[in-house]
Amino acid sequence: MNRLPLVLGVDGGGTSTVAWLAAIEGDILGRGTAGPSNAKAIGPDRARSAIGEAIARARHDAGLGETPVEVACLGLAGFDRPDDRALLARWCEDDGWAKRVVPANDGDLVLAAGTAEGFGIALIAGTGSIAVGRAPDGRSARSGGWGPLIGDEGSAYAVALAGLRLVARRFDGRSEPPIEDRLTESLCRELGAPTPREIISVLYGPGWDRARIAGLARCVIEAAEHDRTVADLILRPAAEELVELVDSVRVGIGWDKPGHPDPPPLAMAGGFLLGAERLQGQVRELLGTRIGPVGMVADPVLGAVILARRAWE
Repeated sequence: MNRLPLVLGVDGGGTSTVAWLAAIEGDILGRGTAGPSNAKAIGPDRARSAIGEAIARARHDAGLGETPVEVACLGLAGFDRPDDRALLARWCEDDGWAKRVVPANDGDLVLAAGTAEGFGIALIAGTGSIAVGRAPDGRSARSGGWGPLIGDEGSAYAVALAGLRLVARRFDGRSEPPIEDRLTESLCRELGAPTPREIISVLYGPGWDRARIAGLARCVIEAAEHDRTVADLILRPAAEELVELVDSVRVGIGWDKPGHPDPPPLAMAGGFLLGAERLQGQVRELLGTRIGPVGMVADPVLGAVILARRAWE
């Protein structure tokens, strides 16, 4: 096994980091996971540690030592600018991850794993949100990915915050709650708050970081099934924001111009988007004929393996 040329794929974001070790051709040999590795959110030192931990676990799972693999594709949220890529190359060399590193953003991974030829549009909505596109002529574009302060529209974090804000408005009397307020009940139960007033003490206490708050989005999704106000005020706008990302990228890669008889394929990814069927349906409905086949990418790390293999070729 040690004589086989090996590649490494890493998918890192605001919630977790996943590493897959694979042969140049054939099976996945080892898998490893670790905590978040979005350096913009947690800092470069913690990001580097998480990446290294996931890789070490993949090596251990494959029964391999620490010999660098031939090529590693590191697809990391918040790591697609030139200075970021230079930093990744140094980490890869210093920590012995691979002889060669192929930096990519999380959208590149989804495109590789979710479209037939790696061309089209990738829409990711997990803790954050971003859309990335690539055309056959090499043009590329991105929209979103601005982080929780000035972006991440339609993401789990944004939806969770919108849900919490609606609970606060209802408690204050600024918004009329339904007779059965499942949103307030669910969020208070999840937070361990007896009443909405105690939410402040919980959320502003230790341990409630961006990723953990984003996890509250499932309460909003569930409440929307029974509460039309939640669906109209939170989920529909989230879908519209995600559609704006896709449309912006579609125009950016020139797929709206003559010469593209078929609409671009769309690959969807992100734990939030994949787990929210209602949101998926609204996105498809709003996009209509502007997009072609839709692929669901449960494991974007597969795209990192694909890109590492292509780089070896």
